[in-house]
This record gives sequence, C-alpha cells and structure tokens, in this order.
Amino acid sequence: MEQMFLAIFIDLNNIPSKIKLERLMNVLILSEQSNYNFIFAVKSAYGVLHSVSPEFRTELRDYNFSILETPRIGLKKNRADLFISIDAFETLYVNNPGIDRYIFVTSDSDFTVVMDKLRKYGKEVWLVCRKADETRQILAKSCDKMLFIEDFYQFEDEKSHKEYIEGNDNKAKELFKEVLRNIDSERLPFNISVINDRIKQLDRSFDVRHTSYKRFIDLVRSFQKQEIITLEESESGLVRITDINLSKIEEGNSGSNLTNHLS
Repeated sequence: MEQMFLAIFIDLNNIPSKIKLERLMNVLILSEQSNYNFIFAVKSAYGVLHSVSPEFRTELRDYNFSILETPRIGLKKNRADLFISIDAFETLYVNNPGIDRYIFVTSDSDFTVVMDKLRKYGKEVWLVCRKADETRQILAKSCDKMLFIEDFYQFEDEKSHKEYIEGNDNKAKELFKEVLRNIDSERLPFNISVINDRIKQLDRSFDVRHTSYKRFIDLVRSFQKQEIITLEESESGLVRITDINLSKIEEGNSGSNLTNHLS
C-alpha cells in the first residue's frame, strides 16, 4: 500500500473551541482513496493557549500535537500565521519525509500566501474553515479541497445530529440529481466515478462520509432503487451507469448556479 504523508497546522485562535478533533482526524485519514496509507508527519497547533478550551487542549495532547504558544503583540495579533507559514514552508526544504498533503485549519486569509506557494511546488493543500468562508474566493482559489469546521462540531444532543445528517443527505441527493440532469445520454455508459467527480466540481466540500450513506456506492444504489438510474457491474467490480430516467427526478429548484459550473 502506497504511503501518503500529511502535515496539519491548526490556528487555534481562528477556530471555534467546540470543534471535535477526533472527528476531523478520522475524516482526514479515512479517505475514499483506500489505496493509501496516511501518515501524519507533522501535527502542530499554534495560538494563545489560555483562550483554548481545556477539552480541546486535552484532545491535542492525546493526538500528540506539538503546541506552540504565540503570545499576542498588541490587542489582537499573535503571529500564529507567521509561525505556521514558516514551519510549513520549512518542510519543503527539509523534505524528510516529503509532505504530500498540507492541511490548514483556519479562517485567516493570511494563509493564502503559503498555500499558493505550496501548490506551486506541486503539493496538495486542504483548508478547513468556516462555512461562511466558502464564498471567499481568495480562500477557495488557494486550496485543492475545502472542509468546514461546522462538520466537526460536538453535537449537544441526538436531535441536532439527526438534523445535521438529514441536511447533508438532502444536499447529496440534490447534487447527484443536478449532475444527472446535465449528463449527455449519448455518452452512456460511464463509470460512476464520473458522477462523483462532477459533484465535487459543484461542491468541493462534498464528503459522503457526512451523510447517512457513508459510501458513495450506497448513494448510487439509492438512486438505482428509485429506478432513476440503471447500473451494470463487471466481474472486476467496476460499476457503470447505463441509463438515466430523467422523468423520475424531482425537478424542484434546478439550481441554475450549479448548472453554470457544469457548462
């Protein structure tokens, strides 16, 4: 199994304290790219520690994060962005091991400088930020994938968790339908990975693990059961879509903004 080395940098004072680190770390290593063995070569957190909740500090210690205190200079600035940027870029020089993917947990646009630079050196960059930052182009254009901090909150009760999952299920189904509406039927059949790729073009934050389906193939099977799509499976396990029944897709709001991404 091929190894992929990861580096994660957390800007402690630019994320909410109710984030559940365990959930975030699980998503980062339980990737759909099952042919990789993910190894965290760097795990670092920076900030003014007295403003971080004791629970989160305990999680950081349990995951063996290196924690760097960055005292404030003046009323607000603490230079965490400077320390993180230098440390991240230093790994390029050291290159032992060579980092394949950098993950920044922050909503601070100052990090776009180092994120852009890392991508120019051929590195993959992920950003974990607030959902409100999804439309900030300076952030979106500086990373390969965006995840949202709110997806890793500790739920206060079962009802909140259920509503969260239901919301993600509805979003996944609407994205799936939108892709189907824009598929050229003359190009059938094609691998289901085409749907997955196009969904991620529409929404780079899409992650089926945050739905009740958990696996993309299970989302696909749900559309097969509704007779919206017809599937064929080869002996090697390759699953392809052979037909799309558009009449069975609930039209609702067609989502013109989504369609524009596919044109």
